[in-house]
Amino acid sequence: MAKKLLYPLRTFELGINDKTAANLIPDQAVVDAENVVFGKGPISKRNGYVKYSNHLPNPITKHYQHNRFNGDRAYLAVSDKKVYSESNGNLSVITGSLSSSEVQMISYKDRNIGDVVLFADGGKLKQYQAGVVSEVIPHVPVVEGTEGTGVNEEQDPGLNDLANLTNFRALAIKQDRIYAAAHPTVKNRLSFCHHDPKLGYAVYDYWPAIFFIDVATDNNDVINQLEAFRDGLVILCESSVWFLRGDGRTIEAFDLQKINVPTGCIAPNSVKMVGNDLFYLAEDGVYAMYSTDQNYVSARQVSTLTSQGRVLSSIESTLKGISLADKRKAVGHYFDNKYYLSFPSGLTLVYDTILQCWTKFTNIKANSFLSKEGVLFFASDLGYIYRFDENVYSDDGAAITFRLQTKNFDFGKEVQDKKFRKFWTLCKQYDKEQSVFNLSAKVDYIDVDIEEVSTDESDPWGEAIWGESFWGYRDVVENELRIQKRGKNIQLIITNDKVDQPLTILGMTFQYKVKKP
Repeated sequence: MAKKLLYPLRTFELGINDKTAANLIPDQAVVDAENVVFGKGPISKRNGYVKYSNHLPNPITKHYQHNRFNGDRAYLAVSDKKVYSESNGNLSVITGSLSSSEVQMISYKDRNIGDVVLFADGGKLKQYQAGVVSEVIPHVPVVEGTEGTGVNEEQDPGLNDLANLTNFRALAIKQDRIYAAAHPTVKNRLSFCHHDPKLGYAVYDYWPAIFFIDVATDNNDVINQLEAFRDGLVILCESSVWFLRGDGRTIEAFDLQKINVPTGCIAPNSVKMVGNDLFYLAEDGVYAMYSTDQNYVSARQVSTLTSQGRVLSSIESTLKGISLADKRKAVGHYFDNKYYLSFPSGLTLVYDTILQCWTKFTNIKANSFLSKEGVLFFASDLGYIYRFDENVYSDDGAAITFRLQTKNFDFGKEVQDKKFRKFWTLCKQYDKEQSVFNLSAKVDYIDVDIEEVSTDESDPWGEAIWGESFWGYRDVVENELRIQKRGKNIQLIITNDKVDQPLTILGMTFQYKVKKP
């Protein structure tokens, strides 16, 4: 008589692998997952969000934290070419307007060391200061004192070109100098401002006409984003990526190198520092720029993660299904050891930097993310800022759809029939909330319904021990389910789409018999 065998599944820490065939991926990976948070053992349904702000009639495109020089913080939001101050969710309009609602913002100081926020909104350079949004007035070069001992800015550094920079679309600060992609016609031109020797820092109202570098791109490549990285400046173009080192008043003072990557950045708002790396979205995937020493900068693709030639985690197929137009609108953010990449449809790809795996969330239509005081916020087209809450299990009242689809398990015996007898789950039992999940299966690729499972139907154990892992929960429930199907392989699909229901699965185990050939 064939022996009953057990096959435990203690972790899915490799996350989604949508590149490899469902029967060939590692046991610790899954074919698909929606709104699943992976861990070193448990898997859980993500938390939800609630409305945080009062309502604005138009989309909120930006939520920004302004760090003041006295250590205080102020929060701003942008909607319909207007800037709003935000305090505890209350949005109040600020006098003045922008050229567009698509903006990048940096905090800096004026000539009197006063706090200022600068806006790159596709037009002329704007500033927020003393409660007003306005265009930056170009500095008039000063001539004072006697020749040889005085100051003659008309000659050095020369005429101010700020009035002719009418397409500010990217801003960055490196070594106390401001850089910008701002020229209206030369899209690969990097302009930089004057560093005033008398003040000892950069002045954003003075952009000398000779202070620019034209990046030697092919096919009229366009600068999409700028980001300070290590000791230099990353220039992210549409089809290429460059790294600028040095500082000075002439081109000779700089060192510009092209990074060896197959393509550039198509989504300016996807660019984020993630730990020590710089993440960005290219047309063919997500890249991470890294530096192993002072003189070496490179990038690797992280949308597909491999080890010894084997794919471990991948979202390659998912990215291929997203239109180029939606990719250009992608928004990135780094929070709680995770890189979030959100698209207009609400699909949000999430990379866990600790586990080095991908999952995906749905129904998060973020125009801008912001994390403050350990909480994640996002701005939306609906005119609200939303706040994630670890004690909320719905998206502003809507159900969060949890779905986990495992690999096709053949238990190392690909061609032999098996009798799939039982299946056990170990789940967390919650104090107040109900928690159920639906379990179905595919046996030899044919759908099989099993049953709806409640995590509340058994008496809780003490603090559970599952295999060699210890779960610190007081309330843990074991469920035994009968499958009683015959086939060569089995795939599980676990779902929960109930409003206000959490779900945490701590472990699973198959019982099966191998049939004689």
